[in-house]
Amino acid sequence: MNIYIAAILIAGIPSLAHGQSSTGNVECPCLPADYFEYHDNWDAPVDYETKIGASKDPKQYGIGCSEHDVDAQICSDANDCTLIVPLPPECDKSFCKRSWCYVDPDNCSRLHNPSSLFKDRHYSYATCGELDQFTYTERLKSLKDRTFQVGYASNSGGWKGAYNPAGSFAANKQWTGPAADFVRGAALEGGFYINMTSPPDWLRNNSKEFFGNSNFDLCVYAASLGYLDFCVGSFSINEKRSSVTTMFEMTSDPVYLITHVEGSGETDWESFSTAAITIFQPFTPEAWTMIFLFCLPILGLLMLFHEYGAPGSAYPRNESILVENEDSQGRISTEVIQRPIPLYKNICNSLYMGTLSFFGGSYDQSVVSVGGKINLLAIASFIMLILAVYTANLAAILTQDANKTSIDSIEMAAKQGMNFCAERKIAQIAMESYGIDPRKIVSDPIELGGDGQPGFNCPKCKARERVFTNMRQSHSDPSLYCNAAIASEEDLDTFHRYEKHCNKVKVGNPITYRSLGIPIYDKHSDALVSLLHKIKAEGVMTSTLKASRPESQCPETGGEGSALNVQQLTGVWVITFSFALFALLVRFASRPERNLRCNQVENASGGRERVLMLYRYDQWGNAPPNTVVVDGYRYDADSDELQEVAVSDNERRPFAHGFNIKGSHYDFDRIEEEEAAKEDNSIVDEGIAVN
Repeated sequence: MNIYIAAILIAGIPSLAHGQSSTGNVECPCLPADYFEYHDNWDAPVDYETKIGASKDPKQYGIGCSEHDVDAQICSDANDCTLIVPLPPECDKSFCKRSWCYVDPDNCSRLHNPSSLFKDRHYSYATCGELDQFTYTERLKSLKDRTFQVGYASNSGGWKGAYNPAGSFAANKQWTGPAADFVRGAALEGGFYINMTSPPDWLRNNSKEFFGNSNFDLCVYAASLGYLDFCVGSFSINEKRSSVTTMFEMTSDPVYLITHVEGSGETDWESFSTAAITIFQPFTPEAWTMIFLFCLPILGLLMLFHEYGAPGSAYPRNESILVENEDSQGRISTEVIQRPIPLYKNICNSLYMGTLSFFGGSYDQSVVSVGGKINLLAIASFIMLILAVYTANLAAILTQDANKTSIDSIEMAAKQGMNFCAERKIAQIAMESYGIDPRKIVSDPIELGGDGQPGFNCPKCKARERVFTNMRQSHSDPSLYCNAAIASEEDLDTFHRYEKHCNKVKVGNPITYRSLGIPIYDKHSDALVSLLHKIKAEGVMTSTLKASRPESQCPETGGEGSALNVQQLTGVWVITFSFALFALLVRFASRPERNLRCNQVENASGGRERVLMLYRYDQWGNAPPNTVVVDGYRYDADSDELQEVAVSDNERRPFAHGFNIKGSHYDFDRIEEEEAAKEDNSIVDEGIAVN
């Protein structure tokens, strides 16, 4: 035999400048024709002519790198497949035009496989530099019309697995979920049959000793021993399971840190103050200072500069007042005079108007001068642009804050001393990958059948749901509750589908990815894995997952048009009621006489002198349009005089004792409001008395 090997090695030296030698690679040389004669292995199989054809010399078939099957009977029907859609595995004839040869398995370090035609022979496409499509095709063909013993394990949570109301290993047609649909599609594609069955119950104790006591562990254990051909469900792929049997990965599931939405639980002063200042976040403190201490005051003072003293302006130089004089004999005389308005009052009014225009969204004060009208354009454009930018930024901030959390990574959570809830397998990943102290992970409850180790794994405690239900923003029992969870996105999606745990969100990037797949008996793994990879590459699993993905029923808390909660609007409440409270304090701190704008002093003759303003002005600086009636006299602003008018007896009151405001009598001695006067046909029915 050494003579033949030496001859092969010499012949294996490449004789062509380009491409692989006709005798194969030196590390896996093709066998020469006399190798089989020496080994007395020339007997052709009975089905040789059926598969290869009588025209092919069996002594030359497979000798040296060549397209041995291009004219073979097995490739003669290649054109018959062009009309078949979709293309079945047996129609893949790409191997027909690929070179291969027989090799010695003991002298080949390249890919090779046993021949399905000749006993004790091995072939290799790799030594000729070709891909072995023949083996792949033969694997897929081998699945057709076979019946596999399959165990279906029902997932207790998530949405990517297999589910049945009757539970695991139920032999019925009620199986749903992406995993069940994916395997159903594989059976249709591969043409095989599924016999639903369950693992032998006597294997459970052995499985428990090696893996654990779950049905999923039992199914993996049974598949590894050949009692099941494969299992269906969403099985976590880990090192221990992969060490005993083939695990085909269907998909993966990202694992996140899960926390409460900020402000979704108990409130405290810190959260209140944070929410209160949110309304100021659209601008920096420097920008707010620029707006309120420079822009608005300057624009208001410029308006005062343009409008001051202009006829009809809201900033007059003088104001009309009524002066009543009573001498020592009790004789009363009245006079309307013009009194200069202190400049500081107009300045305060202009500053107030500028601030009011910002909150009101417009500058509604009457403007009469040309310069004032042009300045009004500056004020209007400033208010429009500032409010547009403020509104856009505030909307973005408030909707972003709806999903804001107090931490942004698992490292940050660990530094803050938080403890975590997690399933056992995920807890192990957190401890190994991120160095999480096992004491910071809530242990498996012993009272519910757990083992007291970090991470939930007890069969009776609904571990996947317990991860979320035991979360508390603050607690005093770390053995039972946690501040945050480490869980799969799949589980969170499932709870949000039923509008549960809506106050919990994933944080940052995935901590890790959990591989999900199915266990396959090694004897059948090559053929089944080839098929499963094929339909996965065709997008079957992707479309199945897309169709099954649950839609969240939780109220939207982020994005365009989302609703804002009470706490997010804390800043609005604070500002609004601060102004309202300040107005009440001013009202109760002021005397009613001052509200009536009346000053009373002793005159030079020993009598009394009272000065009353004939007009009060609204928030925009405009005088009210109502008729002013003073003790039976109407004030005419054009002539600046009092004109006698007809009024009823009950409305004609001595001015020395009081005056009427919309029918209400104010007495200076008692400072109390009397009952409204009855209506009559007087002109003052529509009027307002001086204030």
